[in-house]
Amino acid sequence: MRKTLFALLVIGFVWIAYAAWPLYELLVLVRAIEARDLLTMVRHVSFDRIRVSLTEQLVTAYIRRSGIKLNPFAQQAAAAGLSVFSPVVTKLVSPEALSELLAVGWPVAVAGNPPAGTLGINREALGTAWQIFSASQYGIGRFDVSAPIELPRLDRFRLTFQLVAWRWQLTGILLPGKIQDLLADEAIKAAQSR
Repeated sequence: MRKTLFALLVIGFVWIAYAAWPLYELLVLVRAIEARDLLTMVRHVSFDRIRVSLTEQLVTAYIRRSGIKLNPFAQQAAAAGLSVFSPVVTKLVSPEALSELLAVGWPVAVAGNPPAGTLGINREALGTAWQIFSASQYGIGRFDVSAPIELPRLDRFRLTFQLVAWRWQLTGILLPGKIQDLLADEAIKAAQSR
């Protein structure tokens, strides 16, 4: 009986630690964004994976806005081609620009000043520990959270963290639809001006 109780306590402790670990790393990243601490941010972000994530969203937004019907394989091929030619993604995937995008909630590096009422991600925008937990999804080696909590779900950023070399890193950012559309339009303009 004691061994069973001890095993349950150990399993419970491991589960709580596993659930708290990515939350802690999220808070470290948000503090770095607020303080514009780019060195800490670089350690917590996988920029190559963020580049892929943003490129896929731009391709999807472009296809959605243009009305083109493509199968998923063709979309992936288009995403690979656009990543080479897109100055928009390049402007967003730097420590400074990504920090500003998340802090302000608007792609300032691409679209200029944000409209009034735009909310970025900071400690207050994350909400309480319970709100963060309820706005998140856990998987094996994966953690997703949406923020700012005050906004409707469709207007939030969805941050994806993955366990990479025993460190939780930001590997994906799902942008709100209006920002995806704005960036797709900017990519189209950039391609047309060449």
